[in-house]
Amino acid sequence: MPSSPIRVHLSLQRACPACLEVRCADPAECLYFLTSRPWGDCTACDGTGWAGEEAPLEIFCGWCDGSGLNEYSPGGITSAQISDRAKKRHAEYVAHLTALVSTTPVAVAA
Repeated sequence: MPSSPIRVHLSLQRACPACLEVRCADPAECLYFLTSRPWGDCTACDGTGWAGEEAPLEIFCGWCDGSGLNEYSPGGITSAQISDRAKKRHAEYVAHLTALVSTTPVAVAA
């Protein structure tokens, strides 16, 4: 059987790690949005991230997509109401995104 050429198109654009949009104008602004609001345990799964027995075909919580975190409006929740576990998970996620969003210059050898 003769071989035929295969064309593959790859996009060099990566999705913004904060908002997951490929055409994000400013990933740093998206990261700011994630850090400017309080995040606490998901009320649907109590912060576990797992779907409950009422959704037998789902694995992860449909409300928080498995993160175990919900975004609250400023003033909608106090710091005392946010569990230490939620604070730790949010801080780890923000640190992970900060590393991905950081803009370090890339040098190309000629």
